[in-house]
Amino acid sequence: MVRRAATGLLIAAVLVVAIYIVVFGVPFGPAAPDSGGEPATAATAANPASFARMEYEPASYRKVAENSKLELHVNDAGHIRVFDKPGGRFVWQSDPDTSKEPDLRGIWKSNADSPFLLDYADSSKQTTGVLIQTANLSDAKTKTTVEPAAGGANITFDLQTLGIEFKTEIRLKDDYVEVTIPDSGIVEKTAKQVVSIWPFPFFGAAQKGDIEQDGYMLVPLEMGAIVPMKEEHQLLSRVSAKLYGSDRAIPGQPGSNSIFPAFGMKRDSHSFVAIVEEGEYTSTVHATPAGLYTSYHWIAPQFVYRNEYFRQTSKLGAGYKTVEKTRTADNRRIRYYFQSGDQADYAGMAADYRSYLMETEGMNRIKPVSEALPLLLTLYGGAEEKGLFSPRFVPATTFSQGGDILQGLHRAGIGPIHVLYAGWSAGGDRSVLPEVSPAEKELGGNQGLTAFIREAQRLGDRVYLQADYTRSRQNDSFVVSRDAMKDINNKAPFSKWLGENEYVNPAAVALRLFGEQVGKYEALGIDGLSFTGLESVYSDYRASHRASRADAAADYRKLLALAKERLGSAGTSEGSGYLLGHTDFIQRLPLGASYDLVATKSVPFLPVAIHGLVDYSGGWGNMRETGTSERLRSIEFGALPQYLLTYEDPVTLRKTSGEFILSSKYDEWKETIATEYKRWNEALGPVRSVFITDHRELAPGVFETRYENGTSIVVNYNDTPYAGKGVSVPAQNFAVYSGLGG
Repeated sequence: MVRRAATGLLIAAVLVVAIYIVVFGVPFGPAAPDSGGEPATAATAANPASFARMEYEPASYRKVAENSKLELHVNDAGHIRVFDKPGGRFVWQSDPDTSKEPDLRGIWKSNADSPFLLDYADSSKQTTGVLIQTANLSDAKTKTTVEPAAGGANITFDLQTLGIEFKTEIRLKDDYVEVTIPDSGIVEKTAKQVVSIWPFPFFGAAQKGDIEQDGYMLVPLEMGAIVPMKEEHQLLSRVSAKLYGSDRAIPGQPGSNSIFPAFGMKRDSHSFVAIVEEGEYTSTVHATPAGLYTSYHWIAPQFVYRNEYFRQTSKLGAGYKTVEKTRTADNRRIRYYFQSGDQADYAGMAADYRSYLMETEGMNRIKPVSEALPLLLTLYGGAEEKGLFSPRFVPATTFSQGGDILQGLHRAGIGPIHVLYAGWSAGGDRSVLPEVSPAEKELGGNQGLTAFIREAQRLGDRVYLQADYTRSRQNDSFVVSRDAMKDINNKAPFSKWLGENEYVNPAAVALRLFGEQVGKYEALGIDGLSFTGLESVYSDYRASHRASRADAAADYRKLLALAKERLGSAGTSEGSGYLLGHTDFIQRLPLGASYDLVATKSVPFLPVAIHGLVDYSGGWGNMRETGTSERLRSIEFGALPQYLLTYEDPVTLRKTSGEFILSSKYDEWKETIATEYKRWNEALGPVRSVFITDHRELAPGVFETRYENGTSIVVNYNDTPYAGKGVSVPAQNFAVYSGLGG
């Protein structure tokens, strides 16, 4: 009897639980933990039927600010128009004339008519997986309020059917328009949560017929790439460039090699460049060609407030897609600069980005201490390979041999030389850094290293040791449970090397470790460090040390500042925008072609912007995939020469981390380096601190780079000589001219 009653009560309890789950969608007890923050609070959903659709008069524009260069107008719906006075009052507008496309209907008609797109998710479905949806001005029955403000206007968008409200501040500055979405202006009144906001997505949008001569969208891939707007696109897809690549703390997040936070558009003799000044670490730039969704070419930033990710719920990999509960609490800000006439191209856009860097990052012209162009020389010390019982060190360039290489290069007329010594510490390349161990004894130990440094400095050279503070193995300074970066699923990503786990260092840990160890570098008497790995920033989800990508970038800048303060100088690789103004040189800036199927042409936006402000090189000259073409590309884009050398044949490194080195033996390269350096120095030595003012294609395969002192360097990539427009250049070669017109 008792057993039967207990069974009945158990069945009743199960039924109650089941009914609760069906009704409320979650089990009893607290909400499942989420690394994004506290569980979302319950809120009453808005009833879409209770709100009437707002109708706005498209012609209700009024001027809210004006100066000698620009004029800013806003209408009742929250659209903006910018009149470029030097460009003949050319108007850039966020509301394209959709009457030109009579077949445009439905969602994409209302998207094109909207001053924003907003992606959102329903927090009540966090534990079952979420569906991200997109709203615009019309379908969210948005109430827009425009309030005048000093230098512009404040616009409040109240998406009534979602219970979401956000503000956009528009300001006219001296030579640019500033668009800000303040974090304090975002209000989430219901269970609907903001995932991302696209401000003025169709600003500058153009149809193919609007372009008379030339037009393109500039996207932040590699050093810069463009999506042509005049020609037909065979592949209908958009370019999505996540600024500064993917976040390793968000597994599966798509990324791209995007190293600067700017984008732009050219329409005949008018152009603009937009610089993402705040919120760049959580932003993606989308360039959408005509024919995909609409007949418009349009380019816009997407500000992400909550990361979408796969939440793993079991060790077997089960889980569901969701978004973070907590919104990233940062302001988002963009500057729009406008160019016209001869300045309306990627070179003119780059000039405005250069001015921005000088204003905001304090960058100044290089002050050469020598009339000769520096040679960046990576010397590869050695690395370990797997042995029978323990790893075995394989030397490639001892410190004594490194001294012989420097003396030989100087005898050949090369110098000054900036040496970047890789694989120098105990264990060589991929040693147990960031614990600073003594110099590898088989290379000569600390005594041999200090002797090499003194000899290099006697020759007028500089010595930088290469260091990577972005990865660690378990050692006295690095405790995995305490220090390893945690991803959003509370896992510590790692890779294997010679049987050991190699973990990702959070930037805060990298800064701490370097601060503890900088004195050891200082004691060696080096001229500085060449850091690798700082070109990527990751979030950190350690419970006690939560950090955003913006926090990581700030810590990397502090690390570089400490290195410069204590050691005198610091360099980095690849040239990410958040390091500009904080690094003394950049090695291996990506200068290659764009392999994107939509952004089909590379352009030197970044080299034009930073030349004369900071030294940079392309790839190693002895590791070129396309030989002469890559050397010419470095000269075309104003880069320093750089080579990677070993004293021994690199074949000995084939079972080590140096297996990527295919040809580097000094004896085999010394004559080639001497010949190439001489011509390189003659061409670029006199313009090392000079700004690039223009870059253009004179003919297929023939390009001119023009400097502010009147120097022009013309590069011919063709197999036949080029003659025309006052220049003559041999096949696969370059020539230097002064005072070219036209």
